[in-house]
Amino acid sequence: MPVELDPVKSAQKRSDFVGIYQLKDLSRLHEFVLSDYGQVEVNLKCTYDEQRLPIMLIDAKTAVEVSCERCGGNLTLDISVNATYTPNLKSTDEDLIPDEYSVIDVNEYGLLDFKALIEDELLLAIPFVPKHPVNECAITEQDMSWGELDKAAQEKPANPFDVLKSLKNPK
Repeated sequence: MPVELDPVKSAQKRSDFVGIYQLKDLSRLHEFVLSDYGQVEVNLKCTYDEQRLPIMLIDAKTAVEVSCERCGGNLTLDISVNATYTPNLKSTDEDLIPDEYSVIDVNEYGLLDFKALIEDELLLAIPFVPKHPVNECAITEQDMSWGELDKAAQEKPANPFDVLKSLKNPK
């Protein structure tokens, strides 16, 4: 897979790329995963859409191992990313870009760091608080309860504004 890519020239050539990145080569991802063993399978298709906008259709898949925030155990996440990008060109009217496209900036040479783009997409696909499903987690629902409320705390007043009245008119 290319590390840098010119999206306009690649669209003109109708380039298709199929390849892999090793997880160990994605340094920013290391902060969030437990193991850098594995690879990211990437499919990239560069073409033009109906409006003659150069687009990149990206499909990336991998499995990463993270820590479950509930039990602290290892959790394997299957991550799949599907995105459509168009480069931010001076000649493009931003109002004509469809909402489902993500706009990507290119450097002064018209290139973008494709490997970093894939890494960004993978980082965004990892849940903010990764957890096993409740029925698969080492911590059960009973382990998550920290005592019981007394009956007075469980009873709600008939009118929620009664509490405010009692504050206004102390007895």
